Amino acid sequence: MKALLIHQRGGPHGSGGVISTYGLHCGLRQAGIDSILACRMRDVQRDDVVELPRADRRERWLGRLTWRLGLNDIHCLSTFKLPRFQPFLEADVVNIHGWHSNFFSYLALPKLARAKPIVTSLHDLWNLTGHCATPLDCQRWKTGCGRCPYLKVHPPVRRDATRIAWKLKNRACRRSDMIVTAPSRWLARLAEESMLGRFPIRCIPNAVDIEVYKPRDRRACRAEAGLPDDAHVVLFAAAALNNPLKGPDLLLEAIRNLPPDVKSKTVLLLLGDQGQAIADAADMPVVDAGFVGREERKACCYAAADVLVLPTRADVQARVLLEAMACGTPCVAFDVGGVGEAVITGRTGYLAKAEDAGDLRDGLVALLTDPARRAEYGARCRRLVLDNHTMKHHVDGFIEVYREAIDRRKAG
Repeated sequence: MKALLIHQRGGPHGSGGVISTYGLHCGLRQAGIDSILACRMRDVQRDDVVELPRADRRERWLGRLTWRLGLNDIHCLSTFKLPRFQPFLEADVVNIHGWHSNFFSYLALPKLARAKPIVTSLHDLWNLTGHCATPLDCQRWKTGCGRCPYLKVHPPVRRDATRIAWKLKNRACRRSDMIVTAPSRWLARLAEESMLGRFPIRCIPNAVDIEVYKPRDRRACRAEAGLPDDAHVVLFAAAALNNPLKGPDLLLEAIRNLPPDVKSKTVLLLLGDQGQAIADAADMPVVDAGFVGREERKACCYAAADVLVLPTRADVQARVLLEAMACGTPCVAFDVGGVGEAVITGRTGYLAKAEDAGDLRDGLVALLTDPARRAEYGARCRRLVLDNHTMKHHVDGFIEVYREAIDRRKAG
């Protein structure tokens, strides 16, 4: 089988979607699938990672116009060149990962779907909304968007053309055939309620490398990370720690209100960019590790922590959550998105009410003050990852969907 994977970026570093797509590509090749990853930005020099057809001057000028109109990504005329792109011509199935970030025009979907079996993989909600990847409490995407309350939510738009964009996406979907994959049951349910509900939707959970992300000697990891051996360590990790959607303000509120006897023994470990403002505002010792790209070092930070805190306002299935759990570190998180599929109160961590900093604090206190409970939860975290989130589970799931897409095309 020959598979063509398409994403905005190709390489082992970047957003969760970038890392997941590159990991899938490598896993497919190890499983004997002839996979090619085509991307707008290539971060690795490999023959099986290639650049998509280049954007020309006309596309760049059109992009300036559509941005002013509030219509993102439809300017990517190079997407219409894919049926003449050699890796596309040779592929048995084409797997598109996400539709946004200036590399793919969803208007080309009908043309692509006529030529090849298509699988589209969701990493956020952009595919089913009028513009945003994270609609928060807004439900307008179910009925056609318009009057958007979150124009600045990533990816932002200059003006409210969300109803037009939703209609254009819906029209492209109506004229196409494909299978949709989602990394969490929560996102799969939302997709079923959206314009994508006309297609088969399959849930394939994200994967982590269980040989890298695994339990380690905590004392040695703390020494490497510059952490005291006798303190409680709470880890907050994100690509950009100042991203409001990641909830840094809610984290600060929670830790400020920790009981004095708990706070005096606790260190906050920050993993990611833009952590200085949190370090300055936190009323406790902070170790700011910054952005860590090397996976072994990240795994060491996860294993050094007693608890991962995930104060996110919205998340499909946070990669840092699965990585920490694979290292045997339990999590305290808000009950949003697909987080509750991994964080289970009384088993793998503590699931607090969304945006309730007091409940988040209570979860931290419960785990930080009970070493036996942390150890028990940590063992269950590792088991949950081994049972559901290995690369073998992930790759086997996609191979099954690819075969389904090919058979669906043959059946007419």
